[in-house]
Amino acid sequence: YSWIRRRRGPRHRSMEGGEPVYVRKRLAFAGLVVLLGTFFALLHSAPDISGTACDGVQLWHLVDKERIPALWMCAKAYQNANWWYVTYMFLVTYVCIKAFAIPAGFTFCILGGALYPLPLAQLLTGLGEAIGSSSCYLLSGAFARPVVERFLASKLEVLRSRAVLEREHMLLFNFWLRLTPFLPNWFCNVACPLVGVPLRPFFLASLFGTQGSLLFLSLTGATLRDLGENSFELGSSFKRRALMLGGLMAVLQCIPLLFIRARKRRDAAGKLNDKQA
Repeated sequence: YSWIRRRRGPRHRSMEGGEPVYVRKRLAFAGLVVLLGTFFALLHSAPDISGTACDGVQLWHLVDKERIPALWMCAKAYQNANWWYVTYMFLVTYVCIKAFAIPAGFTFCILGGALYPLPLAQLLTGLGEAIGSSSCYLLSGAFARPVVERFLASKLEVLRSRAVLEREHMLLFNFWLRLTPFLPNWFCNVACPLVGVPLRPFFLASLFGTQGSLLFLSLTGATLRDLGENSFELGSSFKRRALMLGGLMAVLQCIPLLFIRARKRRDAAGKLNDKQA
């Protein structure tokens, strides 16, 4: 990553102290222009559709969970007119909402499960999560540091101290960040470059560590699709499966911590053996 480097000097923390990642502002701005340009170009080239499926549907409805049925019917109408357009627009919009930390990922994942078969929904939402979160990471590293440090200073310091402790297990630490319910994804996206988390483990954890929650939301969307356009009510069987999946997620979030603890014990045992030898 020649365009991502770490600042040196007395005004910045060392690697052991959680030094923030420095991203070149010009390249981050160029990426921002490309992303927004692609989004508005797709928005401008939307195919014509007949009927009233999209009457009253607005872009801001993505942040309203109550609008999911209306969004689904509108997207379905566009999908019948041009399947590829809807797929490209879905992916680019997902990347945009993650890049700007807009709280619409929940709605979008359910919408993806309703529009596409489960494997394709997982692929699209996984790519959108990884690319969008990494875009947010880069934009935060380039522009958002003063704002985040001013309004989220206490949370940022807690995450920085934890990142310092786990600097030798950064990939597992990033997986834990994606699995834990105590830190929202948007905060991880904007804070990780400011506490010295490298981009590579961050991207991998964003791609693979979110698959469990994405699967749950995609299954929710598929269930809503199967129930039909006029009957969006969840039955008791679905609620039981949701509770089981929630319990599974709680177990999964412990796995990275167990691996980290096991590696720390192994490293400590190795150092003790070296001293005794």
